[in-house]
Amino acid sequence: MKDDIFILIESHRLELTYVEEIIANYFISKKAPLNIDKLAQTLVVSKASITRFAKKIGLDNYKELMFLYNLSLDKKEEPSISSVVTAIYHALATRSDNTYSEVEVDKLCALIKEHNIIHFFGKGFNSYTGADFSFKFSRFGKYVRVISEEKSILMSAEFAREGEMIIVASLRGVDNNLLEAMMITKGKNIPIALITSNPNSHLIKQADITLISAGLTHEESTGNISPQIPILIQLDILYERYLHLFSDSVKKWIKSEEILHKNKKG
Repeated sequence: MKDDIFILIESHRLELTYVEEIIANYFISKKAPLNIDKLAQTLVVSKASITRFAKKIGLDNYKELMFLYNLSLDKKEEPSISSVVTAIYHALATRSDNTYSEVEVDKLCALIKEHNIIHFFGKGFNSYTGADFSFKFSRFGKYVRVISEEKSILMSAEFAREGEMIIVASLRGVDNNLLEAMMITKGKNIPIALITSNPNSHLIKQADITLISAGLTHEESTGNISPQIPILIQLDILYERYLHLFSDSVKKWIKSEEILHKNKKG
């Protein structure tokens, strides 16, 4: 997405200083491209500020900024919205495939098979993925509690007992509340699985199993892609692998389908 300088600038908008905002607004307004001396004079800012702005949005220098800016201005035809979104989804799927670990997925499948009570911790958009997990695995006879509120997460960790397990979903993996909950559970012989896009997350040390999902780029984080998608991809992989490993679970799935079908008729 670097070829669209306007999306690139907007994706870093919250990180910009007041002076950098002035520079950003010049480019977002699609004004005439200028060399760095002329731009500094026009905006009444220093050349150093312009260089810092270029680096703030992930570029090496002003020269690269101008190259991308001219490229974006020269675009004659915009790709269809469908093509743009589809390309991003394809990129996410590819990055998910690159982080896939069959060993870790199989370990988590085995834990899910052994435990009928599963606490799913996820805050914000991560909690939406818990609803999907609950829908899928409750059809195998699993009781899934999706907990998203901070105090409820801590209480669930405190009252969790041996024979139960915990799955934590945190795309960024930087949540201290989740860390505290995992630490509470750690000493009670309750297995903990973590799904995150952050391979350096401080939550990993508290987890028995970690699935690394794809992360979102700055451009993808601007709102055009639902942030729960990377976690959902991991859960779909987990579900597919579970069916493959434990074919007897299909009978429970078919039975749940019959129950749902009868309820629809009623």
